[in-house]
Amino acid sequence: MKITAVGGYKAVGRNMTGVSIKNETIALDNGIRLDTLQIYDEDTNRLKKSSIAELQEMDIITDPSRLSNIKAQVVSHGHLDHFGAIPIHKPKTPVISTPYTLDITKKEYRGGNYKPVDYLEQIDAGRHFAVELVEVTHSIPYASIVVLHTDEGIVVYAADYRLDNHSLIAQTDYKRLRELGKDNVKALIVESTRVACQGKTPSESVVRAKLRDVLEFIDGGLIVATTFSSHVERIQAIVDEIEKTGRMPVIMGRSLSKNINLAKKYDLIDLPSESRICSSAKAIRNMLGEINNGAREDYFLIVTGHQGEPDSVLSRMIDGRLPFRFQENDSLIFCANVIPTPLNEASRYALETKLSHYGVKVFDRIHVSGHASREDHRYLMKLLKPEHIIPCHGSMMMRGSFAELATGQGYEIGSNVHLLTNGKSIDI
Repeated sequence: MKITAVGGYKAVGRNMTGVSIKNETIALDNGIRLDTLQIYDEDTNRLKKSSIAELQEMDIITDPSRLSNIKAQVVSHGHLDHFGAIPIHKPKTPVISTPYTLDITKKEYRGGNYKPVDYLEQIDAGRHFAVELVEVTHSIPYASIVVLHTDEGIVVYAADYRLDNHSLIAQTDYKRLRELGKDNVKALIVESTRVACQGKTPSESVVRAKLRDVLEFIDGGLIVATTFSSHVERIQAIVDEIEKTGRMPVIMGRSLSKNINLAKKYDLIDLPSESRICSSAKAIRNMLGEINNGAREDYFLIVTGHQGEPDSVLSRMIDGRLPFRFQENDSLIFCANVIPTPLNEASRYALETKLSHYGVKVFDRIHVSGHASREDHRYLMKLLKPEHIIPCHGSMMMRGSFAELATGQGYEIGSNVHLLTNGKSIDI
């Protein structure tokens, strides 16, 4: 068995790993690197304007040609750093994931050979592989731990996950993970983004409590919240708390609208009948005009722009590019932390500085991460009992932290803990 680090083994983003047996390969994830993309282009337009070679040179996408005879492309979940390069590479081989994740992918690339798979169902991919998806909690619905069943043992790919026992829309399948741990798990390929963070990543229920506490404190004015557009459970939590305030929920932004419509298809979200969803520029302008002419305390806005993205609804509201002006008694709730890149941090700083000039009350860090912390990872290792561990999805410092954790569990670096870099492979 050969495992190849294609992308995501130098920094967070553009994730892709290959698992090969004899002359067949399964590609795991195929994402873009968002922070590098933002250096060149504030939106994803650069992806449409540039050639594949240019995007690879700019470190935005991977080079799948490092893998030979790919029999299937498996996608763990619907975040851009895990599927965003599929519309660019346009693979002809089957693309396997949950129906929800493939619906996201289809909106970007309709021509794929898509093979939807339900949890615990196995699908053959070539002569040497069967693919299984195991349910796990993350910050997007229908995230999966990917399991490859082979004649040489089981490979488990836990790309992005957290162990949230109080999620309202997903459940980690501990029973199945324990069953796999009793079998021969040859290798665990596992994300390392937050392994240096002590303890356990808190549940989404913590956000609901934080949000409730803030809303009970706010008195009057317009309330605006912003969060990840794909974080359906977070959006539902905000809407649930809005209902208690008696305000009208107003959702603004194309990406929010797109993700909410998909969540409705899968019965993952329930909006009050009086909710308004504004995706077009015209609808947003008209709605803001209505708010300007009405009582601001009657409305609660959920908008795009939590990272300070210049073309987001929030940035356009603050900059006066929309018919709106924040007032002193208004409140803004950040239900997302800054993704720690220099560009994001600078954009968010500029946004908050402008808000302070208006006297807006800012409530930050109403958020918990979608990524596992140190004790979550330790627990997963104990469940699966893998023979080999390959940390992925992170810088060398992040992956080195995982190696340190693994050595405390009896593993040895270079023997059964492998620190790969992009383009390198290991034979097991």
